[in-house]
Amino acid sequence: MSSAFREGLVASLALVPSVFVYGSVFGGLAVQAGLLPLEVWAMSVLVFAGASQFVAVPMIAAGAPPVAVILTTYVVNMRHYLMAATLAPSFRHFRRPWLALAAHVVNDESFAVAVARANPPDAWVFLGSAAAIAGAFLGGVVTGTLLGGLVEDPARYGLDFAFPAVFLALVAVQLKRRGDWLVAVAAGVLAVAISIALPGNWHIVIAGVAVSALAARLLSPEAA
Repeated sequence: MSSAFREGLVASLALVPSVFVYGSVFGGLAVQAGLLPLEVWAMSVLVFAGASQFVAVPMIAAGAPPVAVILTTYVVNMRHYLMAATLAPSFRHFRRPWLALAAHVVNDESFAVAVARANPPDAWVFLGSAAAIAGAFLGGVVTGTLLGGLVEDPARYGLDFAFPAVFLALVAVQLKRRGDWLVAVAAGVLAVAISIALPGNWHIVIAGVAVSALAARLLSPEAA
């Protein structure tokens, strides 16, 4: 248990700087949008969903109805259903309070780290990674809220690229077979096409579900 937890934590250290940066960017943007530092910290602890928080802040600043904010962020986070379904067998022996904590810290980076090491993924490797990622993100948020006024335009310095850079790095290390490349390219092309045709963030959900089905067919042991 302790060795697996440490393995997940150490394996995620390379991601920590990027996660810290986009946490800082989020904290700064949230303060500039009018949220109080305490509100930003509370959101980051209680929600802990970087992409959804980036989506929610400008909507809140623009005075969007709470229902619209909730529904939009829900759609963005629907990919967590896919990750949770993959992780569920690994946590079947955990008690409910621990399951609630594990569900709360589900994130793309830790999921990728755990899945890349074992199938099914090791629960403690995932939790070790989640500890590193959560610590980096929350530390970045605090830093961003305290220094938020110093960087008015993160894009000018390329800081806005930190978020997609993390995901590109996560995908790159897992593209080892021809089928992996096919699935990755299909996901990208489909997501872009849907984002052009449909408003909002439905491309995340539709492409995620469709390409997951394709991957299950192409990369399953029976198809190999």
